[in-house]
Amino acid sequence: MKTPETTACPDIGQMLKNRIKRRRISKAALSRNANRKPQNLQKILGKPSIQIRILWELCVAMRHNFFMDLAAQLPAHFTTNAPDPTLPLQERIAALEEENKLLKTKVETLMQVIGK
Repeated sequence: MKTPETTACPDIGQMLKNRIKRRRISKAALSRNANRKPQNLQKILGKPSIQIRILWELCVAMRHNFFMDLAAQLPAHFTTNAPDPTLPLQERIAALEEENKLLKTKVETLMQVIGK
């Protein structure tokens, strides 16, 4: 489906290689952790796209969420079914703002009682 706004598809193999290099991950250790032969891992790293199942396994093996990295490259106005991770923080901020109002009222009352 062609859309008016196009975004360049990221090169997954390059993204994986960059993470491996940046974190100094041994390809041999990654092969073992991902239960892949070293030559198969090398093929995966050379491809611009891979199957989601393989990316999932590499996420688990590397303990890194590549899906979130990919999602961050999409425009912010795209929809998602993922829960909003900031919701608990927004609720906490609202509760603290309410508490702050209450405390300000109490301080004003105390200042009036003291006579200042």
